[in-house]
Amino acid sequence: MKNIWNTYKSSFLLLAAMIIGGVVGMFWGEGASVLQPVADIFLNLLYCCVVPLIFCSLTSAIAKMEDLTKLRKILITFLVGTIVSGVIACLFMVIPSLIFDPGKGAVLDLTEDVADATGSLNILGMFTVNDFPLLFSKSNLMALIVFTVIFSIAIIMAGEKGKPVVHAMDCMTEVIVKVINIVMKLAPLGLGCYFAILIGQYGDQVVGPLSRGIIMYLVVVLIYYVVSQTVMAYIGAGSEGVKIWWKGAAAPTLTALGTCSSAASLPVNMMHAKEIGIPDEIADIAVPLGANLHKDGACIIQILKIALLCSVFGIDYATPRNIFMSIVVAVIASVVMGGIPAGGYVAEIFIISVFGFPTVSIPIMVLIGTITDAPATAINVTGDTGLAMIIARVVEGKDWLKKSQAKRSAQAG
Repeated sequence: MKNIWNTYKSSFLLLAAMIIGGVVGMFWGEGASVLQPVADIFLNLLYCCVVPLIFCSLTSAIAKMEDLTKLRKILITFLVGTIVSGVIACLFMVIPSLIFDPGKGAVLDLTEDVADATGSLNILGMFTVNDFPLLFSKSNLMALIVFTVIFSIAIIMAGEKGKPVVHAMDCMTEVIVKVINIVMKLAPLGLGCYFAILIGQYGDQVVGPLSRGIIMYLVVVLIYYVVSQTVMAYIGAGSEGVKIWWKGAAAPTLTALGTCSSAASLPVNMMHAKEIGIPDEIADIAVPLGANLHKDGACIIQILKIALLCSVFGIDYATPRNIFMSIVVAVIASVVMGGIPAGGYVAEIFIISVFGFPTVSIPIMVLIGTITDAPATAINVTGDTGLAMIIARVVEGKDWLKKSQAKRSAQAG
């Protein structure tokens, strides 16, 4: 028992803090919002770690590559894996939606509209910014990743003169990891406060007109979470990979649940990837990219929105055309448009344009997205390390985990 406590102490503390926060939120209601400043201290400190961690660790990982064809292989595998897992995630929600109508009995107020239902459709705009300082903002992570890749390739081209930069980035990465360890000391307090606020604001919606759809969604994401992460870890590294992945899964999962932010969870998730033993050049590319593009939880939400609104507006969802289009829309809206800066209501507008829903349905979609955001973020975040394990197997071979463990043991010895 003592060994279990020592191994999972931090996870137990995080879980206990979030349970306490949830209970506080249930009884305090919207008054729990007074805890926002306390919660923001933890979240803001995590946000401050995101940009330097991506820039330094990714620069170091790519610049140390002797063969850049590996980079191409990593990116191609990531893209294929993202699309395939997104489609599978959609099917996990499509099938129960066909069996159990998520909008059955729902009577929604569709008189409310939104003041500014606009969003940017500039997909290419997510890859660049027009001023250097803008790169170092959590709002432009895709642009930062693109610049960092170019910067790293330039270091390789510089030869000997670039080696001091690589060493400096290695040292900076180590320092930033230590900073994250310090910040995580505040995690129980910060996540507890965030969960109290979340339950206080939206807890009553779960028992309202959306209850059937929300409960069905929670069951689906729980099953998907367990099945998808186990399967990806197994594909990546067999039964040993499953054991190692689940051993450290609590911290990124609970951080995602508490903050509802892939960016805020990124430092913790990258540390999880390092603990698993995923090679740096893979973890430092796949995990930050995944925070922007690999969003299986968001795919599930989009299917729920479409199926529920089809029911509300009397549209037959169970047609080959509607099912196919819902999957296409969900994957595009979640995987691509989620990374567009100032995307706003792009996903909702995209759904409306394809299925012909009235604009008054936008507030309902926004509400569904808000209520379901926490578990969706947990799926989004934790799936990145699972996908990174699969990439490691494709790039490094099926024995990559044994090699990583042997290398770690040699360094420790």
